[in-house]
Amino acid sequence: MTTQNNFHGAIGAWIDSELHPTGATSPSSPNSNFVSMKLNHVYASLDYLCIAWFDVDMTNPQQPTISTTNTGLQMIVADAQAQNPNIKLFATLAWTTKIYLELKKIIHNPTTLDAFANNIATFLGNNKMNGFDIDWESPISNLSHTECADWLNALRKAFGSTYFISLSPATTAGLDATAVNANCDIINLQTYSGFTSASDFVSIGINPSLLGFGAKFENQNGTPYQNALQAYKQYVAGFTANGKSYAYNTIINWRLDSDNWPFEQGQQLLLNQYIKGGPNSVPFDDGAIIQAQSTPTVMQSVMVRSGEVVDAIQASNQNQAGTYVVNMLQHGGDSGSQNPTINLPSGLTQMSYVTGNWYGHQVVVQITIAGVSYPSAISHSVSGTASHTIQAPAGKTIVAFKGSTQYALLAGGGFTWVLAAIDGVYG
Repeated sequence: MTTQNNFHGAIGAWIDSELHPTGATSPSSPNSNFVSMKLNHVYASLDYLCIAWFDVDMTNPQQPTISTTNTGLQMIVADAQAQNPNIKLFATLAWTTKIYLELKKIIHNPTTLDAFANNIATFLGNNKMNGFDIDWESPISNLSHTECADWLNALRKAFGSTYFISLSPATTAGLDATAVNANCDIINLQTYSGFTSASDFVSIGINPSLLGFGAKFENQNGTPYQNALQAYKQYVAGFTANGKSYAYNTIINWRLDSDNWPFEQGQQLLLNQYIKGGPNSVPFDDGAIIQAQSTPTVMQSVMVRSGEVVDAIQASNQNQAGTYVVNMLQHGGDSGSQNPTINLPSGLTQMSYVTGNWYGHQVVVQITIAGVSYPSAISHSVSGTASHTIQAPAGKTIVAFKGSTQYALLAGGGFTWVLAAIDGVYG
């Protein structure tokens, strides 16, 4: 049964229908961003997922419904529910001028509006989905307060206690607070948009306990808008409205499938670890990604984040012809600095690393690949160091990494995730 308490503390994300990398031929391609969602257990880090984009289907003007050109929809639904049976899946309506004009016509005819709401419910049931998400921004936000209320009321009447209603607004324009409070289960604020804040919604009468924080790991002007740690800190800080402090009800990430998807998906996993606490040590194994490939690959580059120790590592592979790319996720945390990428034109056969005790944690304190070491020197905060070498067997190369990350509380206060153990996967 749906209630507005179902999502308190929930972690969500939006996913579009963009297919990456360039060499991926379909959503089911073994090197695609969608297959990465499955193999890296990203769905398991989510309580709900809003899947874009859906259109208003006016094929039968008296029986309008929703439809999508997202060819990966059924795979996403199946993968998400297989990995996380409790995940809630939403169909996200797009925000085009065409949809706005069609909504105006539908809402102004009560009979057509009832049919539309009931047909959306039928679509959700037929596609094993749990709710309907509305991207509330211009031009959709040009609907009047009355039109907003009529639409939300019709949806709740048709959905009953079976399906959820999610609102993802970038503006308060056009919103009827009474209808929003009565009908919406989630409000995913587009706080990254720069157009609005939580206090704006409280000021028009929307219940502050419904408001959720919107994070963004997608690139903006060539660099990620924010990382998981920054989003986590903003989420737990809550917001102030009318002189009172409030906690955010939920947190949602835009998004998991842009051209920067390895970063976005890695940050989503990290965000879950920050929020849910989870185990203090998390294993990873990129061998699952490599084993799924239909084309043999070699490691083409490695990125290492480092501060006093090794904060994170991320690899990328390609085939010998350079026409087939396989990206792995970042393993580790957001602290330290992102170092220049280490390019490996002939692949990787050998590397070394140093472990040591850092603020009571046994972690990887330095990595050396292709003659480049990060960090460049071992920190004075590290003791009990030991050196290690990873060597590929004869005729093979190191094609991926496996190991674990560690949640570390720092002596001077604060926390981070760092690399605790690493080994090679050979191919």
